[in-house]
Amino acid sequence: MVPLRTATSEDIDALSATVAAAFASEAGWGYMLGPGNVDGMRAFARALLIPQVRRGTVWVTDDCLSLAMWQRRTTDPPLDEDHASIWAECRAKIGEEAWQRIATYDATVDASAPTRPYWYLEVLASHPDVQGHGRATALLQPGLEIAETNGWDCWLETSVLANKNYYEARGFTESREFVVPGGPTTWWMRRPFGL
Repeated sequence: MVPLRTATSEDIDALSATVAAAFASEAGWGYMLGPGNVDGMRAFARALLIPQVRRGTVWVTDDCLSLAMWQRRTTDPPLDEDHASIWAECRAKIGEEAWQRIATYDATVDASAPTRPYWYLEVLASHPDVQGHGRATALLQPGLEIAETNGWDCWLETSVLANKNYYEARGFTESREFVVPGGPTTWWMRRPFGL
């Protein structure tokens, strides 16, 4: 198995490329950014990654071809002073139509979100060249262990039925279905504390 470590700022470009390649045909990202829009997906991934890398909640393989990005979802405000500038840069790169679809997706997800606090699996991705070798499952473990230490449930959302089955096999057994207007059927999935 490839060794795991926390990501650093030097990894962000490589990780953004990994996420874009992994999610190129994913329904939720395709809806938000346009199917196969690798440049837009890379810009969006970068905006998601920067704050979590700073917080130390992104675990990667040494080759940056697999990652798990977690987020503590609390009622506390974001810690990053330049949070707005990160998203302004993303918005400029992806364009207004994609930005509005992201806003619609986020509003729909937030409307059915679980009660905070919880430990949120924001992205779990492996480059297509290395999928199916157990990397993603290994990368789940650090986040699951922190959630147990905190006494928090783990939650994620997915718009891919095959992913839903994958996560169910790893303890995310409770699901809530919702439909993004004009977009895909999506599921919030919960892995309860103490599992």
